Amino acid sequence: MKTKTIFDINSKTITNGFQKAFDSLKNSKLKVSSSTGKVYMSISLLFAIIIGIIFPVALIVLLAFTIFSKLTISIEQEVKEAMDNNKIIELK
Repeated sequence: MKTKTIFDINSKTITNGFQKAFDSLKNSKLKVSSSTGKVYMSISLLFAIIIGIIFPVALIVLLAFTIFSKLTISIEQEVKEAMDNNKIIELK
């Protein structure tokens, strides 16, 4: 049995793709912390990318600090759980 998958590229799918990517960046945070758990910086990932593009020296300094000290760079994203209004009915 053959299955056929069709993917159309049009303005609606491109717009939806950019919107999902932007929402993902907007909901993510860049967190710089020490190995003991002390948080030095927690900013939006979108803002961090803009800073990295405008000031690439800041990105290099952050990477150097990470290599030579025990800093941890992490990207955290909050995932909203959907309200599940479906109820399970068990038939016997």
